[in-house]
Amino acid sequence: MCGIAGYFGRLPDEDNYRRSVVNRMLELIRHRGPDDQGAWACEEAGVGMVRLSIIDRDDHEIPYFNEDRSVALVFNGEIYNHQALRAQFKHAHRFANNSDTETLVHAYEEWGMGMLDKLNGMYAIAVYDARLRKLFVARDVAGEKPLYYAERDGILYFASEVKSLLPYVPPKANDSCLAYHAFEICCDRETLFEGIHSVLPGEYLEVSAGGVKRVTYWRVEDHRVELPDDLDTLERMLTDLVVDCVEVRTQNSSYDYASLLSGGVDSSLLACIAKPEYLFTVTYDVGDEFNELRYAQEVADHIGRELHIVRPTREDFEAYREEIMWFLDYPCTWTSFNEYVLLKEVAKKTRVTITGEGVDELFGGYHRYHLLNHDQKIFELEAMENYSFLINKYYGSPAERYGRLINRAENPFDPRVQEYLRSCVEGPFATFPGVISAMGLVDYYTSMQVLLQMADRMNMAFSIENRAPFLDPRLIQFAYSLPDKYKINDGVTKWLFKKVAGKFVPDAVVKRKNKMGFLSPINVWYRMDNSGQLYDRSMYRQMVFEDWNNVFFQKRRFLVPSPDAG
Repeated sequence: MCGIAGYFGRLPDEDNYRRSVVNRMLELIRHRGPDDQGAWACEEAGVGMVRLSIIDRDDHEIPYFNEDRSVALVFNGEIYNHQALRAQFKHAHRFANNSDTETLVHAYEEWGMGMLDKLNGMYAIAVYDARLRKLFVARDVAGEKPLYYAERDGILYFASEVKSLLPYVPPKANDSCLAYHAFEICCDRETLFEGIHSVLPGEYLEVSAGGVKRVTYWRVEDHRVELPDDLDTLERMLTDLVVDCVEVRTQNSSYDYASLLSGGVDSSLLACIAKPEYLFTVTYDVGDEFNELRYAQEVADHIGRELHIVRPTREDFEAYREEIMWFLDYPCTWTSFNEYVLLKEVAKKTRVTITGEGVDELFGGYHRYHLLNHDQKIFELEAMENYSFLINKYYGSPAERYGRLINRAENPFDPRVQEYLRSCVEGPFATFPGVISAMGLVDYYTSMQVLLQMADRMNMAFSIENRAPFLDPRLIQFAYSLPDKYKINDGVTKWLFKKVAGKFVPDAVVKRKNKMGFLSPINVWYRMDNSGQLYDRSMYRQMVFEDWNNVFFQKRRFLVPSPDAG
């Protein structure tokens, strides 16, 4: 895991200045790679990287070059199949080390950007090709690794985190970020910083003197396959696939692994298969609603590991909230507080975590999915066989209903928000015959992105690499090829996935019906529940937004080097 930054365009001729631009960007994300740093620049481009050494702890030249130094590459992430790729061309190239980054350099020589179709991993990659005089920047298919860019005065800048761009693209709040208005999160190309954009999952940019070309190289809907409609066969297939996805992410590390237990089936299955050296969970002394310790302890006992319990307080939240916002870059859910306090303790033990992001989106895990799934049962009534048009007229189409359900706008009737939501939901609902996969795909490209953002930023705050086995492209392909009846069945969410989990995880965890989200009790601490609801969303939203404004626009912390977490 690392951080990358660079630019394309003509800066003043002095090499030291060009490199200093890249190094200034890297200093703001030094927490992502405290082990090494390198920058390089030529007359029209510069690239650099801060390195976190997880597999190979030897010193490397940064950036990474091919034999004739016509290709320079920097990389953030992990390529799990890099040894298999290297074996295909190892006799045609000279290798200076055993890193996956050097494998990427020669993979680019062999296949160009077509190499992306062959990768199993999480990544943000930047390649400068001196022969083509082009810069390519790419992001993995799920969006595990972040990548941002901005253009100013004829220069395109890119970096792993927004804060790296701010010395050269002065911050200005972007009121037209529709994703934030609709979802209270940034999950699309537009960000809350005007002029700063995100490379999307499964996308790369081709940058040249002629401009910027965006290329989508991978979409979920283009990778569906035919699966047998047989429960026993599918259960065996999914079991083998899940185990392999975990195993390939727990083989290449010079550090022991840690896992964060939430008390739910996803993190529990991961722990029961991987049996990591360290287990951590968080609990709060504010009532049973925020206490899942019993279930986490049951998993720890089941695999024979000590459970490290973190018990944060409101005083901890007040002490850390500004730091958390600095690392997040955006106003975000305060679930990130849970991750921050856990990872602060993990960092005392190791540098690698494995976590369970993605299962709810892939396999139908959110309780809100019951609503549309239940609605669809009316189409099965014999009496309504010829009246589907009336059902849709009465309820609205499934896409319209889901758009209303996920609309978190302060003014949900804002026509800009409604049009934006329509653009988010229409494609997935037109692609899938079933509503559960359609809802899951909407969430894959929207709400899941903020979960991955939090996981990346909070782990990187403490220089920890996070691996998410359930976002393996093979598992994504399997899940979105699966008929809806295997996702929610007889009122049970993640039905097939839980059948697999039942082979490894204690029954008390798999069969529990009271699972909550990975919550922190901000609403209790700040008495946001006066309305009788779980919390006052407008107050919560304002609180998070004000913290963001304070860090990036009042204190302007990007004007000083990035602080060390902890």
